[in-house]
Amino acid sequence: MRQCAPAALMLVLLAPACGAGQEPRDDAAAGIRRIAVGEGPGSVAALDVDADGDLDLVVANDAGGSVTVLLGDGGGDFHEAAGSPFPAGPNPNDIAAADLDGDGDLDLLFPNHETAGVTVLIGDGRGGFRPAPGSPLPVRSRPHPHGIVAGDFDGDGRPDLAVESFETNQVEIIRGDGRGGFETPGAMIAVGPTPYQRLRSADLDRDGLADLVTTNRGDGTVSILLQGSGGSWHEADGSPFAVGEAPFAVAVGDLDGDQRPDLAIAHYSGNASDPSADRLSLWLGNGRGAFRPVEGSPFTERGSPVAVAIGDVDGDGQGDVAVARYSEGSIALRLAVAGWSEEPGSPFSVGRETGGVALADLNGDGRDDLIAAAEGEGSIAVLLAPGGS
Repeated sequence: MRQCAPAALMLVLLAPACGAGQEPRDDAAAGIRRIAVGEGPGSVAALDVDADGDLDLVVANDAGGSVTVLLGDGGGDFHEAAGSPFPAGPNPNDIAAADLDGDGDLDLLFPNHETAGVTVLIGDGRGGFRPAPGSPLPVRSRPHPHGIVAGDFDGDGRPDLAVESFETNQVEIIRGDGRGGFETPGAMIAVGPTPYQRLRSADLDRDGLADLVTTNRGDGTVSILLQGSGGSWHEADGSPFAVGEAPFAVAVGDLDGDQRPDLAIAHYSGNASDPSADRLSLWLGNGRGAFRPVEGSPFTERGSPVAVAIGDVDGDGQGDVAVARYSEGSIALRLAVAGWSEEPGSPFSVGRETGGVALADLNGDGRDDLIAAAEGEGSIAVLLAPGGS
């Protein structure tokens, strides 16, 4: 049964569509619209893949080995792109996007869990995708890649990629050639023990260069890798730093409105039957690559928190936090205005095995909306924030 939504948000469930290019069925009486995606959707991202200025949704279907592309109209409605879903290799476990070949269109990258490869898809600027030459790209991640990020990691102006290697306590950085190809093997850079499940990238020290952050499951730490000139790398002062048991997923965003990157970390034991590590920790950055916990952190969590996102759902200029509770099949929402305590009416029921979450302004009203993937349902859910400017 769907739970009541708090005043800050209105719940809109996206459920099964009839097929590619068709509008989702609208159940006006129930106030529910629904779109199905592929089998076992895990990660979800809001991106403009057709270059029309409106955000679209990209969903990695882990169990189905595909990616569903839903094109947005700028008002919160979506239809499936022609040809979607597209093959994305076995078990696409995460999503990265960049213009890999310099044509102005977004391309997509997926780490293929249980393999030693990354699938690279080239976009046509209309929502369609095809495999890049040489895809899947071999990586040195051991035993296999889990997370992926794209960015300029060597200062040459071309997108590169990074994946983690948790058995060797390293990150592999692979240079892009600007034409959709990559120079393998990549450079291996040491981080803390067992970097797993996600790594993320942002300009953490505000020098204009893309940096990296990993959650290190082996000793409950986070590593901050800062990029220097010419693609050199060094750890930030104090890195790796202790964040608590079983850091699992990390998101980067501005939690306190000071324009400095902060971190939200979901802590999860890796076993739904063991809730002992279920936590959410929030860390404020100083703009130089160092972080301190917010007051009250870590916060108690439940239901196997496997993914986390930062965004501004109430338009107050501060970062709110959404947490995917996998075994509970729900999303918990914590608002900055309430000291990141859980919002009344939260959690929201999404569906069995809620494994992916994102926050983005889907309808241009100045407030971020919530997108969640339910692996066990083969669908996604969207919560639209009402009001806004």
